[in-house]
Amino acid sequence: MRFVTFETGGIERFGLVLGDGRIVDLEGAVAARLAQEVPVDRALALAHAIAPPDAQAFIANGQIALDAARQTVQFADKILASGAALEGPRGETILFERAQIRLLAPVPRPRKFIAAGKNYFAHQQEMQQRSAPTGPQVPIAHVQFASTVIGPGETVRFPRETKHMDYEVEIAAVIGRPAFGVGRAEALDYVFGYTIFNDITDRDMYRGENREGGGIGLLGKNFAGFSPLGPVLCTADEIGDPQNLGLRTRVNGQTRQDSNSALMMFKIDEQIAHWSRIGLEPGDMLGSGTPGGVAAGRKPGEPAWWLKRGDVVECEVDRIGVLTTHIA
Repeated sequence: MRFVTFETGGIERFGLVLGDGRIVDLEGAVAARLAQEVPVDRALALAHAIAPPDAQAFIANGQIALDAARQTVQFADKILASGAALEGPRGETILFERAQIRLLAPVPRPRKFIAAGKNYFAHQQEMQQRSAPTGPQVPIAHVQFASTVIGPGETVRFPRETKHMDYEVEIAAVIGRPAFGVGRAEALDYVFGYTIFNDITDRDMYRGENREGGGIGLLGKNFAGFSPLGPVLCTADEIGDPQNLGLRTRVNGQTRQDSNSALMMFKIDEQIAHWSRIGLEPGDMLGSGTPGGVAAGRKPGEPAWWLKRGDVVECEVDRIGVLTTHIA
């Protein structure tokens, strides 16, 4: 299944993408289905508890919420196949064309957002400009704040301080249930699903922090809008093996990054097991690192790839889709 957080009429909702690309408000659709069996007021109350309009609350409901979503797909398909209108129990609009709504980040306010660093050999090579770079012996990461998160199709504006802005396509795993001290063998069982993350970076700021701060960077990763996410949140069963996904970045149509998640140094299950030692909760996110091809990795004499105002960045991951970001 493919979930989205969206806005309609200024109200944030959690929805499900149907096979024809339309988006159904999950809470409203669950209420409509339940209203066939119980009074409307009761159906509305149950739907709000089972399929709340907030992504984290929905994810925290676990299998109950997922089962309700699957039943909703069957219910919606049956209604639409009959030629009838798919409406809420009181005639509310719950089915939307893509153009009718504004997509937000699938998980707009993650409590914890841990983004891996130095997790592809090619990226380490380009950043260190040597064939045998020094790599980490354990997973390493930087922290993204929820205030940096934006949705698909949104615009990132150059901070006043920024001269060299960079892109990084990543696969982000979204935790589905509390995970504390889990083993690698069971780690993927704790994943609700996956989305796309563009880890935008102010390279001057981040490098300066690393150099002058002894290897710790924060400012260069956390300006407003530096964490585009989306466009959808795909459930783990729809993705299958997360270590066999192509990932690419295009800037103004030109391919910059083109790799495969099989080339990660620390696989997603290793990262989950490692970071679960601090405790992970439903809706927490783990960025899994970026492959080679970033602007900062260009060699002397090669054309510069730094982002500039007016650029359109497309981050693509197989089986998830394309996350588009505008630079201004």
